Amino acid sequence: MDQIFQEEVALKYRLFNSIFLTLPFAGISDTGHLLPLLHDSCDRGLAARLTPAEILENFFAEHGSQLTEEQQITLLFRFVQYIERQVVLFDALEDSAYEKIHGVADQYSLAALFKERTNPTEQCQLRAYMNQYGVRVVLTAHPTQFYPGRVLSIITDLEKAIRTNSLNEVEELLRQLGRTPFYNRERPTPFEEAISLIWYLENVFYHSIGELLTEISHQLGYGFTNSRLLQLGFWPGGDRDGNPFVDAETTRQTGAHLRKAVLRSYLNHLHRLKRRLTFPETEERIRELERTLEAMIQGEEGISVEEFTTRIETLRDILNEKYDGLFADRVDDLLRRIRAFGFYFASLDLRQDSRVHHTVVLDILSACGTMNDYEALGEMEAMDFLLSTPLSFDESDLDDMTRRTLESIRVMKELQEQNGVAAAHRYIISNTQSALNLAELMFLFRVAGYEGTEIPVDWVPLFETVDDLQKAPEIMNRLWDWKPWVEHTSARKGVQPIMLGFSDGTKDGGYLMANWGIYRAKEELTTAARDRGYTLVFFDGRGGPPARGGGKTHQFYASLGNTVENKEIHLTIQGQTISSNFGTVQAAKHNLGQLLTAGVRSKITAEGPGIWSEENRSVMEELSDRSYRAYLDLKNHPDFLDYLSEMTVLKYYGATNIGSRPSKRKSDNNLNLNDLRAIPYVGSWSQMKQNVPGFYGLGTVFEGMKEAGRLAEVRDLYHQVPFFRALLNNAMQSLTKANYPLSSYIANDAKYGAFWKNLEAEYLRTGELLLDLTNMNDLMDDAPLGRASIRLREEIITPLLVIQQAALLKLRNGEGANREAWEKLVIRCFFGNINATRNAA
Repeated sequence: MDQIFQEEVALKYRLFNSIFLTLPFAGISDTGHLLPLLHDSCDRGLAARLTPAEILENFFAEHGSQLTEEQQITLLFRFVQYIERQVVLFDALEDSAYEKIHGVADQYSLAALFKERTNPTEQCQLRAYMNQYGVRVVLTAHPTQFYPGRVLSIITDLEKAIRTNSLNEVEELLRQLGRTPFYNRERPTPFEEAISLIWYLENVFYHSIGELLTEISHQLGYGFTNSRLLQLGFWPGGDRDGNPFVDAETTRQTGAHLRKAVLRSYLNHLHRLKRRLTFPETEERIRELERTLEAMIQGEEGISVEEFTTRIETLRDILNEKYDGLFADRVDDLLRRIRAFGFYFASLDLRQDSRVHHTVVLDILSACGTMNDYEALGEMEAMDFLLSTPLSFDESDLDDMTRRTLESIRVMKELQEQNGVAAAHRYIISNTQSALNLAELMFLFRVAGYEGTEIPVDWVPLFETVDDLQKAPEIMNRLWDWKPWVEHTSARKGVQPIMLGFSDGTKDGGYLMANWGIYRAKEELTTAARDRGYTLVFFDGRGGPPARGGGKTHQFYASLGNTVENKEIHLTIQGQTISSNFGTVQAAKHNLGQLLTAGVRSKITAEGPGIWSEENRSVMEELSDRSYRAYLDLKNHPDFLDYLSEMTVLKYYGATNIGSRPSKRKSDNNLNLNDLRAIPYVGSWSQMKQNVPGFYGLGTVFEGMKEAGRLAEVRDLYHQVPFFRALLNNAMQSLTKANYPLSSYIANDAKYGAFWKNLEAEYLRTGELLLDLTNMNDLMDDAPLGRASIRLREEIITPLLVIQQAALLKLRNGEGANREAWEKLVIRCFFGNINATRNAA
């Protein structure tokens, strides 16, 4: 497989890049000629431990001594432009070779799963489980995705041209790429973010999910009836947490656009189907359906999804009865998609912080004259009070945030009436810290006009910090002892979704503690729910990199035993994870298939509690606690926040205009880790190529075990427990993407030198001990394709990283008369770095 990568990606990249570097589009004809020379200067300079500024000074002394500082900066911007487009070229090459690279069925592929279970008993077991199983991927617009729509279109066309070896078209597209703007001059609105991700729904997920459902149906036969096996969720336009720009109208517009997008997909599908159903009894029926859908897309009244389904079923019945079933399978393909996507395409989730809800509740109770009574009550009494207190107030007297919150809840009902109940049926409460947080949300639904207990909405608590994860079982047990919540859960068929946030957990407690804390919380919650006869659906808020729960996601889910409820997998995907893992139909099919098989395997072949022997669990607890203390020592270091603020790119994150949401929950200028969002936190470490959140604490704890003569216990844990093995394999990815020589100049800094040396020491220590524990010769030996891709991507952006660090040095030292230009250069370097790293934040 490594040879295939070299031939299909690495070699072709060198070939097409040589063409690309000769294209004179940048305004300076020799930019492409000079870039390889800069690359060489960077490699030699970093090996010699020169500062990034010294590397550029040496380069210009040799190749641009006649240039003024302004001219040098202009040339550096041109270099960055070239590198951005080299990354796009590499993306397109990897996409074009996807089937060849991933063509051999691995243990997580659907093909491998079906091949293993061939006898009738096993197939019946697999069919039964698939009928009750589900995977939901939820697209989010967190600011980790950079490519605007115009560039995504070029990537799509470039990938197709490379597949067919259309060299002239490739050259034309590279020219187009050179002249196409790569970044947003203004921050996108939440609705614009929604539109950009709906592109993936129409162009990728409609096709990949439809094809997968058809393939699975053929494998499992007529007994397979689960139309909800693969589901889509959607956060843009509904996620209000920390984003003041999302309002009820944004949600309303997003829901309407999702409806139009899926109707367009059905219409295009009918156009293709019409080319085959040319029979007297079918032609006019299809034309009538086309006219109906066209009118509905324009906003006119039409038919319900039930009526649409019935008419398509009638077409299939005609084919079966009069034309020997000719093309009936193609009609079945459309029917599966209708049952999967309805008239809503993806379920639009709403989310808000519990602290905002509390403020809103107090505002309403104040208007009712009962706020003081409420605040004087204990938790259980306050919960009962919220559902019984008389509501008498003038809504015009309420605070603006209160009215906006109530309107957002009312929009959910609108969307359910227009697009179907599944269109907007989950409301997520971030920062859940008590049972009262959930009762306050129930109260808000009551105020917004919902009545009774059978409200068709799932109220989803989100537990994120180390403390909240530890309290989660207690909070849920308190809710399950409360009659109104019991009635609501029963009305939701005994299913309780719970969201767990990897991002803030890692920021709060470090890599190992966050992951183990979530696993442990899932186990305890599962036990509590099963004891009461409830079924949990865990919704994982996972980011792109291992530091935010990403990495080899399918390995994580395959590692869960039967002590964790796993009948459904719900997880967020965002930014570069969308474009890299779900950017093409083939990639999406491959990765969705892996998620399906990972969850199925964890149940059908579950090793059960035995994988967690008493000894293994004890060692895991000890490792987690000790790594947590190591991370807390770092986080509580007196220079920690100052280092983040002064030595990394954190302060520039908000200026990239990648996403609509502010980098901090509060707008004050003081850096507070609690208010700092996980994405800029993790992303800043990634831009510096230090990747601290993805490994810090592991080296320290492993070294301690080695000194105590107990490293063999950790080695046994790695080989015996899939969950721990997946964590360490993902940590290797963080280490592989790190580049400490890039920032080695900080070692000489009077204030931060010792702090940086500590980070580097932990990086080196972790890498060395991981190799010892896993018996690997090099990091990621178990994933040579991933390692080869990472190394080539990091090689491509080396000059960009040096340029960004040199600009930071200039700004930090107050050098040069072009401060604004150097700041813009720092910001511009974000984009190529983010896109090359793919799961950078």
